[in-house]
Amino acid sequence: MTLLWQGRGVVAISVAVTVLIAVLSIVMPGPALLNDDGAISLIGAIWQGGLFVIYAVPLIPVAYGAHIAVLRGEAGLAALQSQGWTGMMRFGRGMIFAAVMLAILVTLYQLVFVQDLLLMSAGRMDGARTVRLIFGGAVAFLVLAIVVLFGTRGAMSVQVGQARGRDVIAIGRKNFWFMAWRITAVVLVLPVLSALVLPMMGQVVAIMAALGMPADPAFLIVRSAFSGLIACFAVILISVTFCRAWLRSANAS
Repeated sequence: MTLLWQGRGVVAISVAVTVLIAVLSIVMPGPALLNDDGAISLIGAIWQGGLFVIYAVPLIPVAYGAHIAVLRGEAGLAALQSQGWTGMMRFGRGMIFAAVMLAILVTLYQLVFVQDLLLMSAGRMDGARTVRLIFGGAVAFLVLAIVVLFGTRGAMSVQVGQARGRDVIAIGRKNFWFMAWRITAVVLVLPVLSALVLPMMGQVVAIMAALGMPADPAFLIVRSAFSGLIACFAVILISVTFCRAWLRSANAS
């Protein structure tokens, strides 16, 4: 929470860009994930994955600022200027890679596993769906493992200036469970945070509607703003975890 407040300027810009992306995605909608006959649309899946990566771009300065704040003690907009655009772009490449992997996982989840999870909750499972869910769980763990193994790349690029894959993986292996449990906890707490802010979202939408804004645009803006704020909070938590893992390894060596 301290880092979120210290970087409130960066967070505010990130949330504003997130709202802008959401508005543009409604004004200029892309292809749907499913065709009219219910079949999976490849173009729609690519569009959904690409949109997920686009949403991740405003979070790069937030994550970068959190890394700088933890590792170097500079916060806010000053943190973004500490290593110039070169440092931020070097940091951002790794984060975009993580966003692409998560986009693939989210798209697969939407296409394959949502229906199976709903059927499982209703007690209507068969062998094929059970195998598919087990496979999905294995893929999710594999993605988590890759993110954890390469998670300290950003911290290493900030502190050292370059991040060699072998060194990053070595730190990830030494601190695997330290990071894995914390990242899993962040992922699990996100739905709780979303549920907690729902009453507040309704109040803000009501206030905006009372001021003359139509209900649908007001809801879109408020939902996007709160989603962006929660995403910033989650990114800061994960960034702190990666930085602490890096510091643990640096202090041990």
